[in-house]
Amino acid sequence: MVRGLLARVFAFTLIAMLGTSALSAQEPSVRAYLESAEVEVGDRFRVIVEVTGVREIDDVFIPPLFAVSGLPRDGLLPFSTEITTPEPGQTGGSVIFTFSFVARAAGRGEIGPILVTADGRDLETELLTLLVKDPETVTVEAWIEPAEVRVMERFEVHVHFQGVERLLEGPVLRDISDFARRSGSGRGLGEARLNYVALKPGTHEIGPVSVKVGSGSYESEPLTLVVSDEPPVVEAHAALNTEQAWVGGDFVLVVEVEGVPGVDEEPVLPEMSGFARLIDSGWGRGFGGEYYRSGEYRFRALTAGEHEIGPVRIRAGGQAILTEPLHLAIGEAPLEPPVSAEDLRVTTEADKHRVYVGEPVVISYRTLSRSPRWFGEGSWWWEYDSLALPPQEGLEVHRLGPVYGRFGLDDRVSLDGREYSPGAEHRLAVYPREPGRKKIGPAALKGQVRRRDAADFGLTPVERSARFGGNWTPLTLTTDDVSIEVVPLPEVGRPESFRGHVGSLELVCWVDRTNAAPGDTVTLQVELSGPGHSSVMPDPEIAFPAGFDVSEPETVRFDARDDRTGPRGTRADTYLLVAGREGSFRIPAIEVSWFDPESESYGISRAGPFDLTVTPAAEEQGK
Repeated sequence: MVRGLLARVFAFTLIAMLGTSALSAQEPSVRAYLESAEVEVGDRFRVIVEVTGVREIDDVFIPPLFAVSGLPRDGLLPFSTEITTPEPGQTGGSVIFTFSFVARAAGRGEIGPILVTADGRDLETELLTLLVKDPETVTVEAWIEPAEVRVMERFEVHVHFQGVERLLEGPVLRDISDFARRSGSGRGLGEARLNYVALKPGTHEIGPVSVKVGSGSYESEPLTLVVSDEPPVVEAHAALNTEQAWVGGDFVLVVEVEGVPGVDEEPVLPEMSGFARLIDSGWGRGFGGEYYRSGEYRFRALTAGEHEIGPVRIRAGGQAILTEPLHLAIGEAPLEPPVSAEDLRVTTEADKHRVYVGEPVVISYRTLSRSPRWFGEGSWWWEYDSLALPPQEGLEVHRLGPVYGRFGLDDRVSLDGREYSPGAEHRLAVYPREPGRKKIGPAALKGQVRRRDAADFGLTPVERSARFGGNWTPLTLTTDDVSIEVVPLPEVGRPESFRGHVGSLELVCWVDRTNAAPGDTVTLQVELSGPGHSSVMPDPEIAFPAGFDVSEPETVRFDARDDRTGPRGTRADTYLLVAGREGSFRIPAIEVSWFDPESESYGISRAGPFDLTVTPAAEEQGK
């Protein structure tokens, strides 16, 4: 049986600038050929497109379907499972594009015509014919590892196959959900893996593993799994994020369970009400995947002293387990942070220092922690908590979202001859409301800090998890001041509707109806959008006609996630107008204006007017 073939769409734009002297005398042409034109299912082949006599190539397009006569197109199968990015090559006045595919189904198909757009002209190739055969020989070998497991333990079905480079479908195993649960799979060259969890004791016949290659199906020898009735090996551990907490501060108790996909019931914590109060908790999958569960319990320390935290009672895999007890010291006040001014710093940067009244200044604060070795001994861990700025006279302050960069060896920062690792960038948008010289700051970045030393590398996995995710010693970093010059807005060209907004605004308004009866409600929506925070956008001024009872507007504000230039805000005001009498009425055009600091000119946006008709006839039509 001949199978249909389907090519993935591959379209791209590529500009290839070639020498004009070598090509100007040539007639534009394109040809395509296959390497190889006859392959087996699973083999790789290449479509090569050669373009000559052109200066600029805009697009090369291989049609998405490889037509096969006699078969409906909705029955076509995916033609390739892998496409490599084509790389152009230039030789003898030609540009050559190579597209790599993997044959998926047996049959004879036609490829093309391939379309090329170059120098403003459309060129196309002749049809190519590809023959895909079933492999002559495919052998399948499968085994279970380990072949004997306990209930709730994992096992893998390994499949090796020869005669084809990779499987395009399968492998397929019969339904074994009555005694095992699928937990994942993986593929490689010449092999595949199926991951399961054993659920039921006994000797289970799994049967053969089958793979489908082209039009043929191939099977391994039958498999057998032995699941013992012994309970699974379950381990549970607990640790604290710190050895020293303080009254009013938080500490974290971390509980980890290994060997089973989950706990049978919620763990029972020891009695701690005499010195701590639980304020938050949560469970999730840890780094170990399905057989690793981690729970975090955050407490608020209440009473100073040396305290013993008893074992956590856990029931998992049908077993009752107790963790080891822990010790916690709670002080009256936090310890002094073990960090010097050279080890943890904060930089301050403003996007501009001269602005108009109402023009925002974006100020960025970034922490730099000294780390002689990347996440190694001597590195500093900093956990951000909050950013506070004292009241600023004549300035309106809005918090912007943080900017997270990449964290790697290439992102180190050198400052004063020392090397630092940058943290997240925290930003404020400051709107000056009066002219003059202004000083912004200093700001206070509050967080927690601790130094990673050699002792950390001797911790158990649960202790490392606890130290990584919890709070440490509190620390406040003080930033530098930022000085700006605020100049007044120009008087020339200022519209009457101007209310002080700096930055362009887009105005959109509409009403839900223009004909109404006495007592009906007309809804008017006024929407402003543009760069800047929505809360600094001006209130729309609307002259509502007499004869309507107008409600106070319902205002909705939305600020999109901002980039380094600040947020983009939207303000939507909805008014309800209740018609009180018959007549013809008009809502005059609604107008907002702004000042553009780049062009140093004013702009206006208008919407409307809206004509409304109130008649008894409208009431009758609505019945």
